Amino acid sequence: MMKTDWLYQYNKKLTTAEAAARAVCDDDFIMTPLCLGQPSTLIPDAIADRKDELKNIEWRWNLATRPYKMFQPEYRKTFKITSGFTGTPFILSQFQGLGYGPYAPVTVFTSLKQWSYYRKPDVIVAMVTPPDKDGFVNIGPDCMFSRALLEGQATSRGFVGGPRILIGEVNDQYIPACGDTRMHISNFTHFVENSSALPAFPAAAPKDIHHKMAASVVSLLRDRDSIQIGIGAVPMLISDLIAHSDLKDLGLFTEMLPTGAPLWQEKGILTGKYKTFRPGEMSASFIGPVKELFDFVKNNEDVKFFCGEVMNNPSVIGREEQMVGINGALEVDMAGQVASLTIGNKMVSGYGGQSDFAMGCRLSRFGRMIIVMASCTKDKDGKLVSRIVPNLSPGALVGTLACHVDYVVTENGIAGPLDGLSIDERAEALIKVAHPDLQEELTRAAKEKGLFK
Repeated sequence: MMKTDWLYQYNKKLTTAEAAARAVCDDDFIMTPLCLGQPSTLIPDAIADRKDELKNIEWRWNLATRPYKMFQPEYRKTFKITSGFTGTPFILSQFQGLGYGPYAPVTVFTSLKQWSYYRKPDVIVAMVTPPDKDGFVNIGPDCMFSRALLEGQATSRGFVGGPRILIGEVNDQYIPACGDTRMHISNFTHFVENSSALPAFPAAAPKDIHHKMAASVVSLLRDRDSIQIGIGAVPMLISDLIAHSDLKDLGLFTEMLPTGAPLWQEKGILTGKYKTFRPGEMSASFIGPVKELFDFVKNNEDVKFFCGEVMNNPSVIGREEQMVGINGALEVDMAGQVASLTIGNKMVSGYGGQSDFAMGCRLSRFGRMIIVMASCTKDKDGKLVSRIVPNLSPGALVGTLACHVDYVVTENGIAGPLDGLSIDERAEALIKVAHPDLQEELTRAAKEKGLFK
């Protein structure tokens, strides 16, 4: 295609937010990518402004990073807000008093089938960079949801997926990233140009217990491990400890790029030499709203972003010789079942990729799945409540199966390896890392369950 051809196409599709919003029809199912790939408030708010004209719109938001207008109560008659992953105050506000009713169970890997076959979106609004000299925009460091979500997929039964309307918000402040990140402007139906700053969240403030948990996790790591880890207080501390450790030749095969990646590389700890998937590179599917990573990933050939059906495919993950998943939890029962989505009927996050990586670590020859959490919390009256429990809270959704968990780490130590242990033995190991003031109560509860006979 001649340069003038794509420029003509682009200019023909270039419009205002209000005009793009008029492409939405009654009964449409609308989606956006995850995190930084989401548009600014400009286009979603223009669609929200049509609340008195439209009816029965479902909008699927995952990890919403901005206070979109439609999240306000007066828009709920027109816009049904659902989510496959909550995790931010903006989207969690939509679940107040609703339990987990509007939650749509999906892992990152299973999203390919869901969005290209069962629940094909009608409209997608995504952040992109300005087009390059060949007419390709960059979808940036946010490839977690499959490209099939944006452009469809060719299969043996024909072409499936792809939206009726694909709106690209062209932002010159967005981050061009390397990997499977380029899309031609011909895939889009509308473009809206809007220069806007990217959201950046403050780093979590670590506490003493976070330091203890991080030290225990790092003690379980080995040279040549491929690591999957996210962001937060504990991952941040783990990153720092790794940077000052004597570990060698680590690799990154992860969903979310950790904040420590630049320092690991600078110190020569992160080489990726022994990775199976694209050795020598850092492999991820997205970054969080972490300003320190924005410049690091920009056009960085050492960091490649790939979609969820690759990065979260258990069979791909399992080909890594030493795959280590490091993930959080809300509750763990005495068998080792992990509730990481809900506290009882209260929605907190989503399946995300934890179960994908748990299965992948199980397939990995020397893989390990590490669950990290504080041993307890406090209720509204300040009373200690154990997060290691005899039974998961009624209504809790299991995020990771007991048979896929190798270690549970709290501030009180390490339970594991759990693989091969009986339920009695698992309960004993887990009670030992519970809060000391609650261990006697947990032991009694275990006996009431018929354990420790």
